[in-house]
Amino acid sequence: MRAGLVAVAGFGVASQVVLVSAGFPRPLLVIAGVVAVAVAAGAVWVLARRAAGATGRERLAWTLVAVGTLLWLVGTVLSLVTAIRGDQSPPPRPEAIIGGLGATLAMFCPIVGPGPALRRRERLRMVAEGAMAATAMFVPAWTYLLAPGYRDVGGLFTTLIAVAVCVQICTTAVSLVLLSRRRADGPTAFTMLAAAFGVFGITTVVYCGFVLRGASNQMASVSALMTVGTYLLLRMGRCPMPTDVPPWSGAATGIRAGLPYLPVLGAFPVAVTSWFTGAFDGVLFTAMAVLFLLVLLRQFLALYGNSLLLAEVGAARAELQYQATHDHLTGLTNRKYLYERATGWGRAGAPIALLLLDLDGFKQINDRFGHAVGDEVLVEVAAVLTAVVPAGHTASRLGGDEFAVVLEPAPPLAEAAAVGERIVALISAAGRVGASVGLAYEPAGRATLGSMLSDADAALYRGHRQGPRRHACPLTRSAPISDRYICHGQE
Repeated sequence: MRAGLVAVAGFGVASQVVLVSAGFPRPLLVIAGVVAVAVAAGAVWVLARRAAGATGRERLAWTLVAVGTLLWLVGTVLSLVTAIRGDQSPPPRPEAIIGGLGATLAMFCPIVGPGPALRRRERLRMVAEGAMAATAMFVPAWTYLLAPGYRDVGGLFTTLIAVAVCVQICTTAVSLVLLSRRRADGPTAFTMLAAAFGVFGITTVVYCGFVLRGASNQMASVSALMTVGTYLLLRMGRCPMPTDVPPWSGAATGIRAGLPYLPVLGAFPVAVTSWFTGAFDGVLFTAMAVLFLLVLLRQFLALYGNSLLLAEVGAARAELQYQATHDHLTGLTNRKYLYERATGWGRAGAPIALLLLDLDGFKQINDRFGHAVGDEVLVEVAAVLTAVVPAGHTASRLGGDEFAVVLEPAPPLAEAAAVGERIVALISAAGRVGASVGLAYEPAGRATLGSMLSDADAALYRGHRQGPRRHACPLTRSAPISDRYICHGQE
């Protein structure tokens, strides 16, 4: 597609250069007109088929573009006839009026087409970019086209031309803004339509310039540019129309983001030249002042949008981090979070206690009442842990019905065991399940999470051997405490 687009665009530009250089001889006008008619006819056929195969608002959008292209085709045919006859009747010419109506009708496609609306902030930024590009394009148009027209041709006629030029400048500016948005899924039908808008806008401005200067009053004089525009409509019929996102959405990044600034780069040299040649009048002064303010507004909106984007990225990153380190059912931290926190153990030499909690009878609840009730039990256990575990310490769900509590820095062993005792008592008081807790205690804080979990699991196993609702503590690595400590039941 890109190769064909480049080839046709190159043909259009080369033909236009040849036409201008040769003074618009009739044979070249006829050849360019025939090519424009053929491409426009192909575009009408492709767009009409897309309209016939679509439904709802998408069909309406395709139909508008197809009818608009058909009117443009009629105007192109009339231009070809004009070129063959060598008609030099004064404007406005019928082909120009019909072609303009066709292009205007096609412009309603993005208004009625499918897709939700853009956010207000994005719409405001696009309006600022469009106004900036349109004002910048007005500067050379006034300097080299409209100001000489008012001086040499006359007021009313030049005013009509000026209105047409300003409308097409706005169309081209909108095209630059829309083309600056890059979509992740590649070019769509609206991308090609925006490019066609830009070409049609430039075509009309060039034609108005020829009319004001008396070089030509035939639409066939810009047939090469018309060919490029209609070819873009032909390619539009072969591209998908977005339906689930705003048609003009996308990220304004990379080289394409600078498209609305291209006219600005041309406006300032024109203004400086006009200043030194004495052609800098009040209209140019006003246009440059407005352009300066619009550039500042656009930069402010860009900075403001970037700050909001950074805030959104930060919030999204925090949310992803939370989801990666927390259990989605209970809201407790998970095993990954414990391993991340364990990397800092032993640096301060503070004692660490780990309580490993296992629910008694949880499997029977799942088998008898279903997993929904089992999830309710897990949430109740998480609520107990959240209420019992002191602030600054960690309660985690390791998976299934297995929970862990890390006390860092840990209180004395007896107080850590009392925390486990309270957990067991509150879970048992709920009446649905029982609980067993194994306690691993490291006074120097130099143990790894894996070794602490292993020690706590060994204690938990000894607690299970004593029966349900037990709390046991094994021999620690650094302190010769008792071999077994039972919080419920007899020693």
